[in-house]
Order: sequence, then structure tokens, then C-alpha cells
Amino acid sequence: MSVPTSVPTSVPTSVSAPGITADATGNGATPVPELGPGVPIVPQVTAKPVAPVGLSYDTTVPRTLVHRSSVAEVFVTDSKQTGEDAFAVAAQLPRGHLIGEGPLYDFTLLLEVVRQAGVLAAHRHLDVPLASAFILSDLSLRTLGFDPLRIGTKPADVAMSLDARPKRNRAGRVQGFSFTGDIHVDGEPALIGQGGLLIVSKAAYRVLRSKRLVPDHPGWLLPRFSPASPAAVGRRDERNVFITDPVSESDHREFFAQLVVDTSHPHMFDHPLDHVPGHLQVEAARQLAIASVARLHGLDPYSLAVASITTSFTDYTELDQITRLRATVAGFQWDEQLGTFTVPVAVEALQEGRTTTALRLEVAQWR
Repeated sequence: MSVPTSVPTSVPTSVSAPGITADATGNGATPVPELGPGVPIVPQVTAKPVAPVGLSYDTTVPRTLVHRSSVAEVFVTDSKQTGEDAFAVAAQLPRGHLIGEGPLYDFTLLLEVVRQAGVLAAHRHLDVPLASAFILSDLSLRTLGFDPLRIGTKPADVAMSLDARPKRNRAGRVQGFSFTGDIHVDGEPALIGQGGLLIVSKAAYRVLRSKRLVPDHPGWLLPRFSPASPAAVGRRDERNVFITDPVSESDHREFFAQLVVDTSHPHMFDHPLDHVPGHLQVEAARQLAIASVARLHGLDPYSLAVASITTSFTDYTELDQITRLRATVAGFQWDEQLGTFTVPVAVEALQEGRTTTALRLEVAQWR
């Protein structure tokens, strides 16, 4: 099994970005297809998380520590070890960013912050070599409340607590780790989650992907699909639309779209990649879920946001193949914690008839 990865930007020809995940559950709603035992469940909130203190927000960390090419795409600012395998990571969320368009801090931007936090902790505190590839096997996130995610009059300070469980070989080298954690925005608890990372050497990653090496601008032989209207998916900038206009075929609860890949996008393709990054797949799944829920239930796409998301990556999604997305929408359920209705949606990414990525989301009407 192979899944999306994150590798240093200095690694030539064979580089990629993370895959990301999160969970959705509910009682009394129309069933959503199961994703299998490999999909993690977001831990339930048993007590109000406490934000770590003593972190600096003065400057971002070196971009090599988070596998980014552009300094502007680095959001983490500091980290410290708080226990044997426990860490605190700080980040700042910009009020204006290409991928952040609405009144809430963008969920996709938050996912990137989480990815950077995990990579930074590995390099700075677990002695993982810089020339390593990170394979994000799973990452689940659940929103605790939308109020902390509202964009205010200044950039938001993010504090993350990570409890890691490293997996080491006989020589003591870290080969990966699973983690649980929570995210505070300006001191308020905003999200909880869990995930898992596998870590391989640059040489091992090259062997893993050697048969899939592609040109500098992969996918150029594929059809140029026309993206949906930004308003249909809750976006405003057409550059941030990554699916075609969703269509419903035989089952009115099922919606289909093609994945729209733009390898020049400065956030999704911060540096050359050798497959469709999981980051982009998650955003495309979110857009399809929001568009499908809006059409099926007659809601305003701009009033919808992600309450939780869980992803299972079973294979790489290749850039030189057409990717079809399928969403299955369930009925309304009441979320007591968020104080609003949510709708579960199952999304699959399909290439040549096989599922490469499966996601489960909860879409909430937050205002």
C-alpha cells in the first residue's frame, strides 16, 4: 500500500505532499457507506483542552524543517518538548491567504498547519533526518466550535499539543509515529484530532516511486476540465476550485465530478510533485461535499463548513490519470456540541475504476 507523502523540497523529481483525514458519526441519519477498519475515529472530547504556553510567534521556522519551498507558505513559528514524547507547536494563521477566502479560517489551511507541526516535531525533537519522506497514513480532525475560527482584526495565534507514540527500529531510528492532539486558536479550543506518519529515507522513496516518474509539469496530456463556478462550492476565487460542476446520475444522493488539477497553484503545488497531493484531494472532497449537500438539501454553499473529516489513502492518486470523485450524501443530524445540523458525506477518488482515496466528512451549516 502506498499513500501520499511529504518530502523535502530539495529532493529532485520525486516529491509530494501530505495526505490528510478526519471523522464523522451520527445517530438516526441516512447511512453513509463504511470506509473500512483502517479509517480512524476522532477521539471524543472528555475535558476542555488546555492550550500550551511559552511559545513564540515572532518568526516562522526555516522552510526546510516543514518541507516547503516558499517562505510565505510556512506557518509554524516555534516548538518545544513538553514530555518524553509530547510536544507543543505554535503557528500563525494569516488573515489573508490565497486558499483562505471566507469569514472563517480555512479548514484546508488548518490541515496544512497540522502537517507542518508533525514534520517539525519529527525533525527538531525526534532526530529524523531532513532528507526523509513522510507518508501521512491517516489524520482525523473534528471542529469543536466555529467561533474560534472566525477571522478577526489580527492574525490568529495557534497553539497545538501533540502526544506522539514513535515507532523505532532496532537501531533506535524513528520509522514513524502516531499522535493525538488538539488545536487552540487565540487561546480557545478549536479542533481535536489524531493521525499517523510513516517515515522513509530519500532513497527508499525514490525506489517506491521510480516507476511513476513524470515530467516537470505532469498531467499535461490529460483533458483540461472546466472548474465549477466558485459559488457552487462555497469559494470566491476560481483559482481555488478543484472540481468540475457536480452532476447527479441514477441515485439522487450520489454526485460525481472530475478532479481539476492545476500544477501551477502556488499553495497546492508549492514545489513539483509526482502525484496528486492529498492536500488537494481533501479540498476537492470538501468542495464536492459542500456542493452536493447544498443541491440535495437546498442550502446556501456559503453557509456550509466542515465539522469533521476522515481520510483513508489506499494508493497514490496519479497525475497522469483522470480522477473521478463520487459523493454519497446522507440526511440531517443534530450535533449537540456545535449546536447545529450536520450532514454526513462519503467521498471517493477513483482512477481507472479503483478507489485511491476514501473520505468521510460532516458538513455543517454554521451560520
